[in-house]
Amino acid sequence: MSIKAEHKVFAQEYVIDWNGTRSYQVAYPSCSYDTAKVNASKLLTNTNILSYIEEIQKDIKKLAGVSALGNILKLKEIAEDDSAKHSDKIKAVEVINKMLPDFNATVKTDNTNKNTTTIIELGNGVKPHEDD
Repeated sequence: MSIKAEHKVFAQEYVIDWNGTRSYQVAYPSCSYDTAKVNASKLLTNTNILSYIEEIQKDIKKLAGVSALGNILKLKEIAEDDSAKHSDKIKAVEVINKMLPDFNATVKTDNTNKNTTTIIELGNGVKPHEDD
C-alpha cells in the first residue's frame, strides 16, 4: 500500500478524534475549513487510506503505550494507596476483577480503631506485598 505522506498524516490525526476536517487541516495547513471538510470526506472513501487507518487501529494500543498489564498495575497502585479515597480503591479493585475474573480481589475496611484502615486482599486471601 502506497499513500502520500500527507495522507498518512491525515490518517494518523483522524484516529485521534475521528474529526476528518481537523485531520485534513493538520495534513494540509494552508487549506480553508470548507476545503478541508469536502476533501476529508473524499479521503475517507479512498481504500488505501481506509486500510492504513485500520492498520493504525490494530496498533493503537502499542502506539498509545497501553497494555492490560500496565492498566492492572496502575489500578493496583490505586487500590493500595493509603492516600486514595476508599471509593477509588473499591472501583480499582472492581475493574481489576473485571479484567481478571478468576482473581477475586476484595477491599475490606477495618474500623476497630479511631482510624479507618483499608485492607486489600488480592485473590484467595493473599495480601499484597508491603515494602519495608
